[in-house]
Amino acid sequence: MGENSYFYSELALNKRVNEQRMGNDNIDRFSYRAEHYDKFRPGYPDELIRFLHQHAAVGRDTVIADMAAGTGIFTEQLARWGNPIFAIEPNPSMRRLAEKRLRKFENCTCREGRAESSGLPDGSVDLIVSAQAFHWFDLEKARSEFERIGRGTPCVAVIWNLRNADSQFEAGYETLIQTYSVDYLQVSQRRMTTAEVLSFFGQTAPDYRVFNHEDFLTHEQLVGRTLSYSYMPEVGAGVWEEVMRRLEALFHDHQRDGRVRLSYKTRLFVGKI
Repeated sequence: MGENSYFYSELALNKRVNEQRMGNDNIDRFSYRAEHYDKFRPGYPDELIRFLHQHAAVGRDTVIADMAAGTGIFTEQLARWGNPIFAIEPNPSMRRLAEKRLRKFENCTCREGRAESSGLPDGSVDLIVSAQAFHWFDLEKARSEFERIGRGTPCVAVIWNLRNADSQFEAGYETLIQTYSVDYLQVSQRRMTTAEVLSFFGQTAPDYRVFNHEDFLTHEQLVGRTLSYSYMPEVGAGVWEEVMRRLEALFHDHQRDGRVRLSYKTRLFVGKI
């Protein structure tokens, strides 16, 4: 092997190692957030669930895969349809909580895997969904995997709850998040453009819908939700007490009957690949 060939082989190897390390970091960053994620993250609008059922033409034999299912919050809402559904989740802590949440549904199966390597058989799935996770995927590899496991031309649905910053409380909360976050704009769904999502679907443009969603949170629930974000400092970090003081003051200034309103625009892209 020539010197140049050896050099470029080393570059390729280092690139693969770095990609693997980054992938593992993205998975592991939720390990210490899993309990708060499971307990305090919001669900998804019932109107969206009904729309998805109709738009994807879900029938009795439709098989569903939820990629990066987390603790099964979205999976649980779909499981009520009664269809066979696979919750694919790479993080062990998140997957254990999903198994606990979904154990009452005989139609649910939790499996270790990734969007890029799900472990599902070829041609086995009709509807593939991703809620609050699509921005973590290697889109080229995920598309190849979806095509492999898809039966015929599979339907894909991509969903995000995107926090509003319309009210005084919401604007203050968003400022707090951006002030103290570690890498918010780099890892949140806000980094992914609509054009990137559309390109994933190829020549056939997906249907796009936005649904309104809102939660009314106690102080405890607001703290728990803040702790569930992977980009926020962990408990015990140097600035954590300062974050808690500012969060408590924000809650106190805007609470009504012991709760604050946190609203979302829930974005849905759904189409064939």
